[in-house]
Amino acid sequence: MKSKKIKIAIIIAAILIISFFLSGRDEIVPLSPEQIENTEAESDKSIEKEKIIARDNQNKDKKDKYLTDPIPEGKPKPVEWQDVKINKDKELTATLSVTCKSILNNMDLFNMDKIEVLPEDGVIYPKQTVTFYEGESVFDVLLREMKDNNIHMEFEMTPIYNSHYIEGINNLYEFDCGELSGWMYRVNGWFPNYGCSRYMLKDGDEIEWIYTCDLGRDIGGGSAIFGGEEQ
Repeated sequence: MKSKKIKIAIIIAAILIISFFLSGRDEIVPLSPEQIENTEAESDKSIEKEKIIARDNQNKDKKDKYLTDPIPEGKPKPVEWQDVKINKDKELTATLSVTCKSILNNMDLFNMDKIEVLPEDGVIYPKQTVTFYEGESVFDVLLREMKDNNIHMEFEMTPIYNSHYIEGINNLYEFDCGELSGWMYRVNGWFPNYGCSRYMLKDGDEIEWIYTCDLGRDIGGGSAIFGGEEQ
């Protein structure tokens, strides 16, 4: 009887050992090229974020009261909108355009629920000459033109930066094409490192509102996140 119990115990132990070797060990599965690419992309984002923080800390003592980094030499300095009196007796002209072509190159990141509001050519407001008054800002011109042309626009005032922030145009919002996406503006080929309410326009200025999917790097505006320095 005792020997029979021993045999049964040996058989059970053997079954358990076999089961362990057949299914108990974790199988090591190599990463796919796509997984490797995503991992590298996340690493790059982390490194980029650390660079931004480092630059920001470096310029901490050089910022103005609205947290603006030093302005590159030769570029327009911000003007506080509440200190400016708009002269409606003096009309000036500039050009304005609003585009989101970067989304067309990043459809894998795009919120497809918004596909109906995405222009096929990425042009929301084609470049054209607009009239403005002396003392008006980039924000003033954008707001008026979007209203006059029945183009959706949402914004909010951010007192800490003393400027309006553009959240969405034509129902295309920040984060609609990835966590680094949103609206940026460029004047005469330069992406200012301060808000659009603080950029006072001059006659003949070229204003561009451009949607970015990569914090400006995909549209040539990476310098704006580094305090406006030329890269």
